Amino acid sequence: MKKLLIAMAVLAMAAFADVKLDFLISVNRLGCTLTMWAENDYVGGTKWREYGRFVCKDEIRAPARMVGLKLLYADQNLKEEWVYTYGRE
Repeated sequence: MKKLLIAMAVLAMAAFADVKLDFLISVNRLGCTLTMWAENDYVGGTKWREYGRFVCKDEIRAPARMVGLKLLYADQNLKEEWVYTYGRE
C-alpha cells in the first residue's frame, strides 16, 4: 500500500513539473543567460510545445537534451557570444 501511495505521489508531482523553471535552473548552472522562452507558439514557422534560447559568453559543451528539450542548433552571434537553441515540437 505504501509503495502505491508513493508511486501516485511521484506521478502527481511529475504532472505539475514546470519545464520553464527546470530549463532556467539548468541554464544558470551552465553559467549562461536565458534570452527567450515560448510555449505553444509558432517560432520560425514551426509550432513548438516548448522553445528556449540562451546565451553564453564562451563556448560550452551543451547537452543534446536538457529537461526534455532537444538541442536544435548552436551558433555565434555578432557580439561573439554563443547562442544555444532548444525545443520540443
